[in-house]
Amino acid sequence: MTPGHFTTAHPYLTAAGFLAIVVCVVLGVGAANEILLTGPLVQVALVDLVLACAGILVLLYLSWWEKAGYRSWIRKRDLLLFIPPVAIALVPFANGIPATAPLTIVAFAALTLLVGFAEELWFRGLILSSLLPVGIVRATAISAVCFALPHLLNVLGGTWDPAFTVVDTVAAFGLGFTFAALRVRTGSIWPLVGVHALFDFTSIVAIGGVVVHGQSLPLMVTSVIVGAAFVAYGLFLLQDRKGPVPVQAET
Repeated sequence: MTPGHFTTAHPYLTAAGFLAIVVCVVLGVGAANEILLTGPLVQVALVDLVLACAGILVLLYLSWWEKAGYRSWIRKRDLLLFIPPVAIALVPFANGIPATAPLTIVAFAALTLLVGFAEELWFRGLILSSLLPVGIVRATAISAVCFALPHLLNVLGGTWDPAFTVVDTVAAFGLGFTFAALRVRTGSIWPLVGVHALFDFTSIVAIGGVVVHGQSLPLMVTSVIVGAAFVAYGLFLLQDRKGPVPVQAET
């Protein structure tokens, strides 16, 4: 059985395998960081650099560039669909921008672009694409779970506050649901790379790094509400796309 036939015949197993690779990379780089003590920002950069390189190799091996949305461009009218997530992404700047050093801003921008590319490649490129044969809404939901679960790993090593980690994981499910819905609706992954990077950029700049300590209860409740709103928006985007995606035989 060729890799193409295997992924078509076993969508759940394929998605689980892709998720396992992501988790192993996160844990492996995290373990190395505990020895080398390079710091959380370097750890994030290394994790996503490894994921980006590994993901490109997987895409080349499977010849999934088009299937994963890298050869498609969206229609101009579809750009309007990105207004709600972009607006939410800019909320951390409502009270100003704490980090103003130019080199810091450039470093954060480069890091978040890398994160956006790597995570979209795996979660909306590989995992979502492998699951589409089981049905669009189901694939969207499962890919969102796959996107949310690795966020729980941020509690390791004290990078994130435990309570915030749980709340952020819930919010990440909602965001992952919307991102997957936008990927299905528009057919392209490129805009998601930019929007994903924007979410991470505004958050990192607002807090001055990737380490998150305890957050206020109103802020955490708001995060859960936003996550739920993203699920609702994702369902709205998919309201006329409920069935399975036809699968072509792969050689």
